[in-house]
Amino acid sequence: MAILQPKRAKYDKTFLTACRAVFLWEPSMQNPTRRAFLRGSSALVAATALAACTSTKSGTTTTITLNVAEVADYVDALLNFSSTAINMPLVAAAMGAPNVALANTVIAALTTAGKAFVAAAGSSTSVSYDSASVKAAFDSILTDTGQVNTLIIATITGMAADLSGSVVTQAKTAAGAAATLIDLLKAMVAVSGRHAGGPRLASDNGINMQGMVAMNVIGAFVSAQGG
Repeated sequence: MAILQPKRAKYDKTFLTACRAVFLWEPSMQNPTRRAFLRGSSALVAATALAACTSTKSGTTTTITLNVAEVADYVDALLNFSSTAINMPLVAAAMGAPNVALANTVIAALTTAGKAFVAAAGSSTSVSYDSASVKAAFDSILTDTGQVNTLIIATITGMAADLSGSVVTQAKTAAGAAATLIDLLKAMVAVSGRHAGGPRLASDNGINMQGMVAMNVIGAFVSAQGG
């Protein structure tokens, strides 16, 4: 059952067909504490192909437009990754109890920020970053995902090279995918001295293929861990 369902734009059928080969995993909702924090089981299926966020410039003024579904999907995936990762004994041991507790606080804060962003968007499929409520929620998302990167992703990627096995490999691959989503979120507003997230990442026909593949990787990771 969906918790929040942002209104989605309609996309050309050829885009959806092109993405089905890449975007295959759909969560089963067996464990609602690990997934669907913002929307529900449709979050990661091909039919929700995502149009890139855009920026337009008029004179010295740059207006950034955020795709509501894209942001919500990325936050959902990061929440799924984070809650799954910290419940893995290997990861929890590497983080230590205090950082696991802090990570749980960050996950709760990111859930709240994601819901606030969707609520600020209302029935709109895209919103301006210049809107005070949208900006506040999105900036909170960036802050919280930065903490996810510091507490969880950095721990996993920093695990000793001599640690092997499919579980470690899956965790490191998922951590890389989560880092990609964080970069994509930063890149949405990385203009004119705003959040320094680097250059905007590649998209194909308006669909951000990197984001879709990253979410698919995280979906497989969550599923493999029994989430």
